Amino acid sequence: MMDGIYVDVSVCNGLSKGSDFNSRLDEINTFIDIHYYQEDGQERPNMIFSVIGDSYNIVPKIWPKSRLQDSLTNAARAAGKSWILSRGEPTKISKTVREMVEEYVYLETPLNSTKSPVRLVSIPSKPVDDETLYFDLPEKYEDDKTNEKFLLNLNGGRNLSDMDYILFRLNLEKRLSNPKVKDKTAVVIVLVEGDLSAIEHVKLAVENNIPVVIIEGTGGAADLLAEFISADTNDHVKVLLPALFGITLAENETDELTESLTFIKQKANYVDVFDLQNKDEEHYSAMVGELVQRTWSSEVTSKEFDSIENVGIGVTDTKSYCKSTSWIRNEIRWRGAKTLPTSWFSSFTSPFSLPLDFFFGFSKYLGSRESHSENPELQEKLDEKLLLLALTSNRTDYIETLLDLNISLSEENINKLYWCSMKKEKKISTMIKKQQNEKEEEGLLQWVITDIGGQISRHLLQGRDAHVHAQKIIKHMLQYKETVDPRLEAACYSNRRKAYIKRQFSLQAILLWSLFFNRVNISTMIWKRVANQLYTGLVSTVILQKLSEVARLKDELLANEISDHSVIFKKRVCNMMDTLSKKNKEDTFTILDSLETVWKIQAKPIFFAYEFQLYDVIAHPTSVAWMDQKWYNGLIPNWKRFIRNIKVHPSVALQALCFRFLLHYVLFGVVLLMYSYFLLTPLETYKEASMFHLSLEMALYVWTTLDFWQDLMNVMEETRRKSGFKFLFQLNDMWKALGFLCFLLAVASFLSRMKQTETFTLAKRFCALLLIFSYLRCSRVFAIHRFTGRSFMFLRYMSVHLVQFLFVTIFMIVGVGIFYQALLNDNESMSIFSGKWYKWKIWYIIYYPYYQLYGEPFDDVLGFSHKDDHDIDWTVTFVAAMYMLVAHLLVICLITAMFTTKYEKVLEQSQMMWQYERFRIISDFRNRWFANLDVLLSPITYYRYHRIGVEKIAKSHELFRNYRHLQILQYIMAGRSLEKST
Repeated sequence: MMDGIYVDVSVCNGLSKGSDFNSRLDEINTFIDIHYYQEDGQERPNMIFSVIGDSYNIVPKIWPKSRLQDSLTNAARAAGKSWILSRGEPTKISKTVREMVEEYVYLETPLNSTKSPVRLVSIPSKPVDDETLYFDLPEKYEDDKTNEKFLLNLNGGRNLSDMDYILFRLNLEKRLSNPKVKDKTAVVIVLVEGDLSAIEHVKLAVENNIPVVIIEGTGGAADLLAEFISADTNDHVKVLLPALFGITLAENETDELTESLTFIKQKANYVDVFDLQNKDEEHYSAMVGELVQRTWSSEVTSKEFDSIENVGIGVTDTKSYCKSTSWIRNEIRWRGAKTLPTSWFSSFTSPFSLPLDFFFGFSKYLGSRESHSENPELQEKLDEKLLLLALTSNRTDYIETLLDLNISLSEENINKLYWCSMKKEKKISTMIKKQQNEKEEEGLLQWVITDIGGQISRHLLQGRDAHVHAQKIIKHMLQYKETVDPRLEAACYSNRRKAYIKRQFSLQAILLWSLFFNRVNISTMIWKRVANQLYTGLVSTVILQKLSEVARLKDELLANEISDHSVIFKKRVCNMMDTLSKKNKEDTFTILDSLETVWKIQAKPIFFAYEFQLYDVIAHPTSVAWMDQKWYNGLIPNWKRFIRNIKVHPSVALQALCFRFLLHYVLFGVVLLMYSYFLLTPLETYKEASMFHLSLEMALYVWTTLDFWQDLMNVMEETRRKSGFKFLFQLNDMWKALGFLCFLLAVASFLSRMKQTETFTLAKRFCALLLIFSYLRCSRVFAIHRFTGRSFMFLRYMSVHLVQFLFVTIFMIVGVGIFYQALLNDNESMSIFSGKWYKWKIWYIIYYPYYQLYGEPFDDVLGFSHKDDHDIDWTVTFVAAMYMLVAHLLVICLITAMFTTKYEKVLEQSQMMWQYERFRIISDFRNRWFANLDVLLSPITYYRYHRIGVEKIAKSHELFRNYRHLQILQYIMAGRSLEKST
């Protein structure tokens, strides 16, 4: 007996002989006759997997659920037609199996098909409310008959004792393996987790020649059996029991358990172990096939199969331990598991991590669930209390287990979650300050949140409406308007849907909390369960990037940790895009280009990534494929093939964005040639100019104005960011900045032409500048090509270093120039900024030293020449010589090194940068026709699509169905992407 724990052992011997149990066995015969032998229209299964191991283990363990699902799915797919047996109750193993089958049916069974190649047989031991079976997979519609494709129910095991239920399952498994005389089916028992009673199930199975696959790495009975089978001695059973189950047994009970384990070990032909951590689904499928073949080969060949009437289970006198655990301590003192700042971001937790109060409390909690089942409100409070404590203590193992039980946090407990975390983080920071003999101050994370949120963070720190204020902080940080997605609570008429909405609110709140407090492992397990995983991952990436930037002002180590967390989310998004694209590219494109809402931030995922310059996401092959589809309108993404397709598919090719883009810039080039000819003719006032000359001039003015107006209309309509930041983001684009500058020059040129002068000098200057910058804008046509576009990347990003170089040299140039002027001129006062601006003395000051950078010595002025006798101060000659030495050997070498470094960096990322630039062009021309003709039609377009269309779409039943489909698809692929990343 452990300290504080006693064990009640109920011994269940042999087979129940009551008439009630025998009548239950008759239900098995009826079930097989109806469903196995094709009377319901389904084909006979080639393989049957019986998954066992449902339990409420007080020692939780995190294991890769998706990997088990993939392994079972792969084996079922390889078998062709399969049945999967499970308990069908709201426990982790049954829900994992149910979710796996639904995913398989949803993804791989045609919608118009009434049959599924994989069927789930639910065998509950008690009445089950169907809505509790769903974990986080969104439900179908009420009129959807999907369940009929795959779900079978066998209720004969209800209200049986633990041992009688095991015997009932064994009878079903034995009957399915030998349904009729000389008829045989492959049946395999799969043990996942499990309590000690599962060992008796395995023992009876191998005794009756039914093969068993043990899933090692899932904890409980599975790990106990795996360890025992691989070990050379039996002495370590006493050590494994406390570690795997949190209990100890009396000496005689340990001996009986060891005897059962030894019996299973001796039946090596019927048992195999699958290492879930180190093997993949192909190993599992091969293992199952080999195990079935080995089992059938081991049977006595001369033995005739039993008839239907005589099939039964052979049972020895070995005892089965159906145990319950209780905790006799009356008081729990919950203490934080982490006290040192070095452990604040630790990813390691164990069920037995100190203090052990959490383990004891969890065991008591599991025992109290049954006692409070008649009082749902009290049970819900206990559930939330334990989840809250697990979150604040960073106990990821217990969090995973509690989330598997569908436990959610109410708004009140979310407030407590933030308040407790802030209090704990401040306490840790204060402890460090006191050790350094400094005054108490707020913690680093608290300072970061306060710096970002301003006054909003005050309510968050006080624990009032925490989730609401946390959302306001990130909206303020990302500069987004608040948007509510009506689809989330749409069609909320079923209990299952309401439960899903409640879970999603809790999960989103916990995920946002885990981002603020940088809980990496918690954010991972929550992200897998929250809706819209792709967009949520992108928003989480940007939030963490912003938090890291602020944290870097005070603590570089903390900033690096948050930045690493951000990189994890970005990689996770990219992996998810891979898995989605492999499954269905069209659905992936729809997800990328659909308005989604998380934390009241609404945007299209791919445009959100573009707006926050996530180059990895924009340059991802899936995003590139989306761009190719939009650019070439679904045709083969190649210019030569596209030109050929103009003859084959003229309507498709002429509607492609690339055709609009090319035609737009061809016309733009024609307008520039017209304006160039206009500048080569004498200028006149508008009253005196001919219509021909006016048309040459006005064409560019109109074009520039419409282009600028189009840019204003097209300021990131795909997001709900604040208008000021939309405009600033557009100016961050070199082409949009040039467009704004050209618009200003066009206005200046137009106004300067209205005044009568002799030479029109000012007007010519404005017009010539407009022409130069318009030619630069027209050069964007080259940016769409891979080679010339990457060259533009070098020019653009190298110019940044050019500006840095100017700042490095400007002070030296001004200083040396003043030295020259002071000693070369007579002793008289100099006014640097007197007269007209182009005659200021400052231009003469910087003239000589500036051009000396490029090798011009000015020997006739600065005294280097000896051909003429002229009196030059020797200090000028000396300083000029030293300046040219420093300028050429240091400054020029410095800028060369800067350019070389930048060139290598840009060269490394030029492909991603070019794809990002290409995305700019595609996003511009998605809603634009050539020559800006759509500006004239904008009022009609806006009214039609942004008023009437949005109202109809929001109420569209079909759109909501598609929205749920995309959510389900993302949920499935998020799990697979996590497996890929590991």
